[in-house]
Amino acid sequence: MIDLLVSPCGQLLTLEGAGGPVPRRGAGMSELGVVEGGTLGLTSATGRIAYVGSSSGLDRSLLTDDCTTIDASGCVVMPGFIDSHTHLVFGGSRADEFYRRARGETYQEIAAAGGGIRSTMSQTRSASQEQLLADARWRLLRMYANGTATVETKSGYGLLPDAELKQLEVVAELRRSVPGRILSTYLGAHLIPPEYAEDRAGYVDIVIKQLCEVAEAGLADFYDIFVDPLAFTREEAQRIVAAADGLPLGLRLHADEFGDDGTTAWGVSVGALSCDHLGGVGDEGITALASSRTVATLLPATMFFSGHGEYAPARRMIEAGCAVALATDLNPGSSLVYSMPLTMTLAVLEMAMSAEECIVASTINAACALDMASEVGSLAVGKRADVLVIDLPHYNEIAYHVGCDAVRDVLIGGQWVKRGGSMLLR
Repeated sequence: MIDLLVSPCGQLLTLEGAGGPVPRRGAGMSELGVVEGGTLGLTSATGRIAYVGSSSGLDRSLLTDDCTTIDASGCVVMPGFIDSHTHLVFGGSRADEFYRRARGETYQEIAAAGGGIRSTMSQTRSASQEQLLADARWRLLRMYANGTATVETKSGYGLLPDAELKQLEVVAELRRSVPGRILSTYLGAHLIPPEYAEDRAGYVDIVIKQLCEVAEAGLADFYDIFVDPLAFTREEAQRIVAAADGLPLGLRLHADEFGDDGTTAWGVSVGALSCDHLGGVGDEGITALASSRTVATLLPATMFFSGHGEYAPARRMIEAGCAVALATDLNPGSSLVYSMPLTMTLAVLEMAMSAEECIVASTINAACALDMASEVGSLAVGKRADVLVIDLPHYNEIAYHVGCDAVRDVLIGGQWVKRGGSMLLR
């Protein structure tokens, strides 16, 4: 039975209307399944969608006697955004670096003075689990307010087993205390910590051991490796991937961020769910992505915020047939960005993506990057009721209005998180 109606909708974006395979690629990234003046019916008890379509097609005998109707006329109604690459749990702040970069200091100069990721590592290690949880929850609520309903987040700022475990336990506690789905990624292979600068192989051994432990404990859904001359070599990454064979964890990669070192093509060959960043990806990597189900997750806010690196060649990738997703890369150093709408704006301005491509990349394709497309990313009967009501008349206005909080209502798993512009979850 239906006890909550969103009707009429100015524009109802189902992301299902065009059908076809997922993830979407090529022309499929322009198909939103728009129902003008449509209706969405939900069942609160299950947090699931019970009807999607035209208002005239609704069987009103399915409505409960106390069914609530939410008027979304003049608004865009769409699936909740999916942020498929974040670093939500970290200690401290690097605000000073933000201003120092603006005055011309380089990343290398800041790192040599004790800043950079080592600063966050130190602050994360020293923070209590309670403080990390409080800070991460605060950030998560900011993301919810901007329309994000599903979040992936990584460890990777502890870089020693106890500190990495502390981050993953914070994510586990968040999962128990908020609606929606939070996907957890073990990123022990983020950087070689200073304690192991002269024993890289020893640190890889530690990563492999903990990878098996967190998989057994159910503390992670994925594992990630930063493959880069500044981080882990391909050979080191291959050791980790080989050790993970048979574990119930999907592989994600920080790949070809600053140059084309062949990581993307290798990632496709070893079955990565997604290759992320891709500012330096070359023809071989693009060809490999286009012929696979590996999703290319692009992070334009990172270049905008940090002023470092190249924007990924999104236009070339889409035209080649790659399945492209967008994510914020929320992190303390290079992208303290909470907003998927702002990320979409940057994708338009800096990577020449269309309004339609941005929406697909922030919903159904991002769901595919998390292996969650059967559950979220589109509005279809039986899927989780993650729904946004955006107070704009047309979907092409979402990325166009910059710095404007147009997300009026946020429903996650059938629970109101934001209503009438006000946050209900504290």
